[in-house]
Formats: sequence, structure tokens, C-alpha cells
Amino acid sequence: MVDGPTIGVLTMSVGCDYFGSILGGIARTTAAAGGRMIAIQTLGAGTFDFDPPEPPDFPHPVAWDHVSAFVVILNSASRGYLTTIQRTGKPVIMISDEMAGFSCPVVLPDNRGGVREAVLHLVEHGHREIAFAGYLELRDLRERYEAYRDALLECGLTPRAELHFDTGDNRESGGERAGRAMLAAGLPCTAVVAGNDLNAIGLLRTFLAAGVDVPRQQAVVGFDDMEGVVYFTPSLSTVRQSFEDLGRIAAELALSAANGAEIEARTYSVPTSFQARESCGCADPLAPGALTAGPDADTSTADDLVARLVAALPGQVDPRRRASIARAGVLVADALAAAADGAPGPDLLDLRQALIGLHTLSQRHPEGMVRMLDCVRGYGLGLARRTGQHDRAAAERIRTGTEEIVVALAQSRSRAHKIEENEFQTTLKMLYTVSKNLLRSHEKDPRGLAWIQDTNARGGCLGLWSSGGPTGAEPTLDLVTMFERDRGPVPMPVGPVSPRSFPPAELVDLADLDADQMVYVAPLCIGASDWGMLAVVGPIEAEVASGREMMNQWAALLTIALDHDAVLKSLREQEDLLRHAALYDPLTGLANRTLFLDRLEAAVTAQARHPERHYSVLLLDLDGFKLVNDSLGHLAGDRLLVQVAERIRASAREADVAARFGGDEFAVLLGHRSGGEDPVAVAERIRGALGVPFRLGEEEFVVSASIGISRSSTGYQHAEDVIRDADTAMYSAKWQRKGSHAVFDIAMHERVVGRLRTEAELRRALETGGFELRYQPIVRLHDGRTRAFEALVRWRHPVRGLVLPGEFLPIAEESGLMPPIGRWALTEACRQLATWRASGSAPDGLRMSVNVSNRQFWHTRLLEDIEESLRAAGLDPAALIIEITEGVIVHDVPAARTKLAALHELGVQLHIDDFGTGYSSLQALHHLTIDAFKIDRSFVAPLATDGKSRELVRSIVSMGLNLGLELVAEGIETTAQRDQLRRYGCQHGQGYLFAGPVTGVEAEAILRDGAPVALPRLAARAVR
Repeated sequence: MVDGPTIGVLTMSVGCDYFGSILGGIARTTAAAGGRMIAIQTLGAGTFDFDPPEPPDFPHPVAWDHVSAFVVILNSASRGYLTTIQRTGKPVIMISDEMAGFSCPVVLPDNRGGVREAVLHLVEHGHREIAFAGYLELRDLRERYEAYRDALLECGLTPRAELHFDTGDNRESGGERAGRAMLAAGLPCTAVVAGNDLNAIGLLRTFLAAGVDVPRQQAVVGFDDMEGVVYFTPSLSTVRQSFEDLGRIAAELALSAANGAEIEARTYSVPTSFQARESCGCADPLAPGALTAGPDADTSTADDLVARLVAALPGQVDPRRRASIARAGVLVADALAAAADGAPGPDLLDLRQALIGLHTLSQRHPEGMVRMLDCVRGYGLGLARRTGQHDRAAAERIRTGTEEIVVALAQSRSRAHKIEENEFQTTLKMLYTVSKNLLRSHEKDPRGLAWIQDTNARGGCLGLWSSGGPTGAEPTLDLVTMFERDRGPVPMPVGPVSPRSFPPAELVDLADLDADQMVYVAPLCIGASDWGMLAVVGPIEAEVASGREMMNQWAALLTIALDHDAVLKSLREQEDLLRHAALYDPLTGLANRTLFLDRLEAAVTAQARHPERHYSVLLLDLDGFKLVNDSLGHLAGDRLLVQVAERIRASAREADVAARFGGDEFAVLLGHRSGGEDPVAVAERIRGALGVPFRLGEEEFVVSASIGISRSSTGYQHAEDVIRDADTAMYSAKWQRKGSHAVFDIAMHERVVGRLRTEAELRRALETGGFELRYQPIVRLHDGRTRAFEALVRWRHPVRGLVLPGEFLPIAEESGLMPPIGRWALTEACRQLATWRASGSAPDGLRMSVNVSNRQFWHTRLLEDIEESLRAAGLDPAALIIEITEGVIVHDVPAARTKLAALHELGVQLHIDDFGTGYSSLQALHHLTIDAFKIDRSFVAPLATDGKSRELVRSIVSMGLNLGLELVAEGIETTAQRDQLRRYGCQHGQGYLFAGPVTGVEAEAILRDGAPVALPRLAARAVR
């Protein structure tokens, strides 16, 4: 029954000979007091072979509610952490490390005594140049180095700084590094004391590989007496410290403190001793010594034999081990007594198992086994000598029995190795099985801890950090699973718990040191991953060099499995996101073209099987979206598209498929409608929904949509054909009137093909110089003198001849060709004016007026293009007039104001063309930097017959004059119109009364004559 204190052990590792032996010493001492032990690893899972100079960052108060006193191995926790423990009233005992500013009992190996013995021994061998190789960042190593220096001074030798070689760590690699440095320095010493055995092993390996004769040319001494170094060739001379005694004494102090005793905060030393072996020049310690018949070798009683067997082992032997030795000693004595009597002895199997037990107890100290052999042989030979004085036959039987027992004891090593090999194979199989189970987390959730069934652990508990992770003032753990090997999942506390109460009491109660069971807690932390804590109850295995390394591996594998599971979950989420992204528009959430075509293909297939299941496709293209997008920015454009998508979705049925194809193009698949609703009605509903102004910030915008409709009655076989025809209908609607809809028919296809052919020919004309300019004079109405020319674009078609602008400019604007055409017109107009000036035809102050289209104004480097054209022609900016319509600026007056101000600052004049036909407000125009209004021809034509038109024109002229603007009337064809305008105060005019658009040569003739003359009117004179 467990009724004693619970000792918590803070340790950076639970593997290797050092930590395993210390844990074993603590466990056995705690078990004898009826207590429990909880080992808490403070480094991340899977960490090994690592010597941090500073304590690890471990902030969690794990198991504090269960622990009565803490033992800290090395610098496994920070001063702040340990101070907080003490403030809770719990005692703290440290092993092998002292911490500045922290007061507590400290159990330390006597580093000085063992090192002093080693140095004195080397001096006795005749060495005078003795080096030291070690990692002085750690307190133990600094103390050993100081002891080495003091011992040299004691022997009359002066320590030399150049004979200290820094290993950089406590591993074999550090010893190899120091060995290479010593060889590079010409091997300036004949002996070296290493800071620990691993460094010494690295030194040995480096020297032997370089052909150095150890020990004749270079003696090597280590520190720790690790298991196995006695079997090296040469066997390693070393300072022995009892790791188990470190744990035992620390546990005794902790138990006393937990029971209320006052423990003095001082150093408690554990003796160390030098073990001379071959690497310092001494004999092989495993060779049996010569026995004598003297009193020291003679052992007369079974109790004497047991006492000598106990004394053969170094350090203090606990009662459990003493009992094993006593059993073996009694069986040996009984067997030899039976041999003397010629009677049957103890059961041979019992004797063999007892001898194997002796080997197991001494496996960490092989010299102890040699001494045990000597003890058994000495006892048997002494008994034979005494018996031979009166019964020679009995004496011979004793000698024979003695040799058989000695041979059996020697053979026990092989038997023990076989047992260890089997245990190793079992452990390896266990690790493989657990690794396989944990790394197949995609098949079975590792959080269930079912993999514990394949281990020697009694049970386990998994706690994962609650939402928010291990950060924050008081992080908590969610208890995910508690699992017992024999029962499976078991009930556990519900809800998040503090690390103080982890592991839960139900798991801690499973641990019983008498039954070789302890609690092990490891953080599920590797690198940036930190999942929580794993607690396992399992055997201590302190006799195995790997200690609790197996449990450390489980924690590491579980951490990796949780990482893997998280990655898989993330990949599945990303897969869902990618699948959604592949089928849906990320901006609007509508279906994309791929999903739309898939659904449309299904509708086409279904209609082929069931002709009565009709469908239709609506293809929408927003009118004026590019202006909004470019004037307000892409973010505003995106917000507009989202609102458009919402209105389209709301206008369709849930069974219909609304999609965004990209840019400002949308589509709707209308499935079979039992009610017989016509797709045209749906198109009208969508147009009506889009006709409501959209609010973007503080501004409202009206955006229309041109809609093309294709019906299944056409008899389609492929989805792409349905889309093609709806696209054709949509462009047909856009060309007829933006914001309208059209249903596809065959004739429409021909019109679209013709329009596309025109677009291709326009592109070719732009490349081959197929455009020309015509110039229409702008005259002063009071004297008829020409003050400017308006440059008008014409297309010289190779077959159709001269094409008027009304036939190609809308197509050029829609297809994006207007910016390059406008740029060419601007350059050519400036060049022509410069030519007239150079020939002397142009009067002073003659200007050239050039129209700028919507796309050219918003979509190009207009300011830079104007500057380059003026620079190329050598013209002053005042010679150029830029004409823009109200419709260009009304979409974004603030942005237009900025751009117009920049143009005006350049020095060009700005005229509002077709004034009165747009939607601009007077307030907006009042704040624009413009120089003139051009009164549209639609107001000028009815002046003679329509009184309202006369009043409107008079008002426009009056308003312009009040604003300080010039007025230019367009489309003047009669003297009556001219005279009426002149009476209103309009200063300038243009029209066929003066001259139509003419070539550059004809315009030059007008300039030479001083005033334009009427030219033959063209049939389509209304088209500029």
C-alpha cells in the first residue's frame, strides 16, 4: 500500500546511464519509505544528448498538487520556477548543480577528491605535462578543472593555460574536437584528464586513429565510470561517482523534508574514487587476482561470504539488493556443504538464477563481478583446506564444486547478456509497434492512447492545451483520454484542469514503486509545436542504461503524430478550400465558369434525353464598370461586383445557377421552369434590380447590364455553344443600346461576325497607317475668321473607301482601340498645326482642337501623351484644345477634377463638347477648370422653328458668359442660326455654313483665304 510522500523529480532527460541511475536511486529510496515518484521532463519530447548551459524554459507547475517535495537533477528548472515552488511550502533538493541566488540542500559528487586521486596517480606514473579537456560552462566541470589545477600545485607542478583544451560540449564529439586540437599543437602533454567519460572516449578514438600509443605516449583519464568503459581496449581509467547514491541521498533529504524535518541548506557530498585501468598504464582490472590462503582470503562462514559479496559492490547496497546477494551466498555455501557431505545440494536452477542475479547487480561495475569470483573461489578453497585436514575426498569434492560454481558464475554473464538481448528485442519490437501505430494517425486517432496496449506501461493520460495554447497567465489542459492497458479507456475528470493537478489523481494512484511503477510526465513539445502533456505509469527500468528513454520516445512520436494529424486536417481544409476555389468565384461567392459549364453540360445532356426539360442561359456584361473600376480604384470596383452578384442571385431562383465568369461578366443558367416563366422576364427582373443606384462610400452609381439570352430550343449539343450564342446576343444588345437585352438568332451571329471583322480591320489599320484626319474650322461669329480647327478621325478602308466615324468609332471604343487611335490623332493634329505654322499659313493664335474619348481620358497616360505630342511638334501648350464630353467626367467628378486641373496647369485649353446632352450638374461644372462650352447641334438646329430651343440656347450662352467661359456653337448651317447665336452673345461657331471637315491641304487653303468658304455638303454631314 502506498501511504508515503510523493517525490517529484524535475529532469531534462530520463535516458542514459546518468539520469537512469539517479532515478533508480530516488525510486528505491522512495519505495522503501512507502512513497511514489513522479518524473517530470522539462525539455521537449525526444530531446537527448543535449547539455544546455542555461535552464530550459519550463513554466508549467506540473503535478504540484500531488508532489510533497521536489528533487531537481542538474539545471532542469529556472531559479524563478524553483523559487515559486518553495513559496508554496514544498521542499526542493538539487542534484549536481548549485544555483546562484537560490538556497536549498544540494547533493553533489565530490569532484575534487576523485580528480585529485587521478592527478596524483598520473604523477606517480612519471607524468609531468598533464592536460585537461572539458566544457567549463557547467559547474561540475569547472570544479573538476579547479581540482586538477590544485592537484598539480600540490605536486609542485605549475598549471599551464595552454594545456586546457575546450571540448565545447560533454559528448564524444567534443572529445574528438579536443583531441584534434592537441594533435595540431604537437601533443604537448603525456597525459590528459577529461571532464567526463564521453569526452575521454572521443579523445581515445582520436588518438588511436592518429597512431598515438595509449597509454605509453598519452595516458587518458575520464570521469563518471560509465557502464562499458571497462571493456574498452585499452580499458578506460576514470573517476567513479555513484549516480545511484546521488539519487538515494537526495531522496532521503526530500523524504525527511516532506515529513516535516528541517533540512540544512548546504552541500551534501557523495564520495568519488579513482579507478586505475589500462588507459593510465595500469593492469586490466578484469583479470582475476592471485589468491592466497592467508586470513584475508579465507572466508569461514556463509555470513562471511555474504559480507564479502556485498563489499565487492561499490557504494551502499540497499536492502533489496542485499537480500538478493544473501540468497546467492547462502545457496553457494549450501551447495559446497552438500558437496563435502556427498549429499544432493540446492536445486541447480535456483542456484543458476541466484548467480545470474549476482551478475545483474554488478553489471554496471564489472570489477565487482571479478571480486565476487575471487570471494566464491576463496570461500571454497578455504573450506576445502579446512576439510582436507580430516577428509581429503570431501576436500576434493569441495574444490570441484567450487570450480563448477565459479564457472557457472562466469557463465552467468553470457546468460545475463542473452536475457538483456531478449529484453532489448522486446523493447525494440515495442518501440516499432508504438511507432507504427502513432505514425498511422490518419487511420486511428493517437489521442485515444490505445497504443499503450502494446507497451509495458500500466496506463496513461493525455492533456492538450485548451484553446489559446500554453500562453497566458493560467493555461489549462483539456483531459482528452485516460487509458489503462487492462481496462481500455476509463472515466476521468471532466473539463479543463490546471497543470498543477495533472496528471489526474486516478492515474497517479496506479503508480506503486514496490511494484516497480512510477509516473512519467513529458511535454508534447518539439520545436514550435506544443500540444500539451503526456503522463504514463510504467516500470522504472533503472537497471537499463536507456532509463526511461522509451517513454521519451513515445512522447516524441505522439507529438509528431499530433503534428501529422494537424497537417492532414489542414490539408483537408485546404483541399476543401481549393475545391471551392476551383468551382466558385472568390470575390462574389458565385459559381465560376468551370462549375457553370459543368452544370450547363448536365442540362444539355438532360434535355437531350428529356426534350421537354428546357433551359436558358443569360450572359450579362456590365456597362460602364471599367470607368468605375479605374476612376475609384479596384477595391471600389470589387465592392460593386459583390453588390451586383447579390442582386443577380436574388433575382434568380435557388435552383438556378448564377456565376461570375471574370471581370464584369456574369451568367445565369435557368433550369426547367414548370411555371413557364420566360427568360426574357428574368432578364428584365435582373435589369430592374441593377437599375437601383449602388452606393460606394459616399457616392451613388448607376450601372446597367447588357444581357444576351440563348435558349435550349436552338438544339444545342455542347455547353460551349450555348455560351457562345449567349455571348453573341449580349454583344448585339450592347451595340444596339447599352443596358438592354437580346435573344440569340442566326442573323445576329452574322452581325457579330461582321463587327468582329471590323475590329480586326481596325487593328490592321492602326498598324498600317489606315487612319486620316479631317479638319473643320471653328470661326469667330462676328467676322467669320478662323480661330481654330477641330481634328476629326476618318478611316481609309482598302475596299469601302473613306469610312465615317459613326461606323467605326463605337466599335473602336468598345474593343479598347480608342486609346491608341486617339494617341495617333493627337500626335498627327499637333504635327499638322506645326506644318501650317512652318509654311506661314497659320495666323498667330491659331489652335488645334482634339477630341479625347472616355477610355483615352481614364485609361491612358493622357498628360504624358499630350506633352510628348507637343514636344515632338515644337508647339506651345496654349496651341492645343482638348475636347471631352460631359459623359466622360460625370462618373467620377472628383477624379476628373484632378485630371483636368493637371491638364489646365500644363497650359492646354479644355472644352466641354456636346454640352447639354449629358448628366452633369451645374455645381459639378462650376468646380471644373474648363475654358469653354460647345453647344450641341441638337439645340442649334431648331433655333428658327422652336421657341423652347431658343430659350435653352440663350440660357446656356448666358450661363457660360456669367461663368467667364467661351461659347462655341456646333452644327450651324444657316445664316439665321448664326445671327441668332451672335445676338445671344455666342462668340464662336462651326458647321457647314462655314465649311465641313476638310483635308489638311484644303484647310491650308482656307487659312490663306482668311475665311472659310462653303463646301459641298456631305450626305451624312451630321456625323462628325
